Amino acid sequence: MTRVGTGLEPVRAALADAVGRAGTLIASMDAPDRTASRLTWSLAETAAHMVVGLRGYADSARGTLDVWQKHIPAAEEVFSERLSAMTASSLDAVPQRDPGTLARLLGEAAEGFLAVTAGLPADQPLDTPWYGDGETLRLGEATALLLGEQLVHGHDLATTLGRPWPIARAEALMVVEAAKAMLPRAVRPDTTRDVDLTYALHLRGGDGFTIRVLRGTAAIEPLGSRRADCHLNFDPAAFLLVGYGRISPWAAIARGRALSYGRRPWLALRFKALFVDP
Repeated sequence: MTRVGTGLEPVRAALADAVGRAGTLIASMDAPDRTASRLTWSLAETAAHMVVGLRGYADSARGTLDVWQKHIPAAEEVFSERLSAMTASSLDAVPQRDPGTLARLLGEAAEGFLAVTAGLPADQPLDTPWYGDGETLRLGEATALLLGEQLVHGHDLATTLGRPWPIARAEALMVVEAAKAMLPRAVRPDTTRDVDLTYALHLRGGDGFTIRVLRGTAAIEPLGSRRADCHLNFDPAAFLLVGYGRISPWAAIARGRALSYGRRPWLALRFKALFVDP
């Protein structure tokens, strides 16, 4: 498994490749106003969102986040509401909706991010005020999460257009490794208020980890650190799509891409409801 903390070049290369594939897909869209699969956005708005993420993290690396202040919600908002508000507002930052233009802007945004972060260490902190006041992510995590955005939204576009969109196991593992930093932030207070559950996540071809959900909080721990209520065994790409709400746990299980076992295997179907979509 390629870890985001042991060198950024594999993650950077995967990001560049995903952007290239997404750009080709975007440029080929003949009905950009069509609603994207499983989203309320059009295809063009989805592409614009893909540009926004790359620009935002590039500006964070440059220390020029002032241009994003008008899109950052009030600090008192809970994480899910804050993220939704930021996502909706920031679409205005990329008003273009022509497929060819969006494909070009996506490539330029990726080049800008990769250029400004070249040579920086994986543990370099980046300010992420859209997640909360004083919040930061390490560069390695941010790069892998940007890869996740390209992979998942590329999947949205490809599904809508009826095109293939393979997600390699190595790519998915990079994103899931970085997503460990986000899971504690993404807990849903309404569904976890009275919860005390431990999941053991096993990723095919990669390492796993333990997720402890306890009364509105979540913690990531080493695999085997405590007794699990439910063991989840996932193909990494399937876990990525379940985590982003693109397929259901049932669909992953039915296709042989996931299984659950342990003392309370039925808790697999409850897992996704404990966290908001990224």
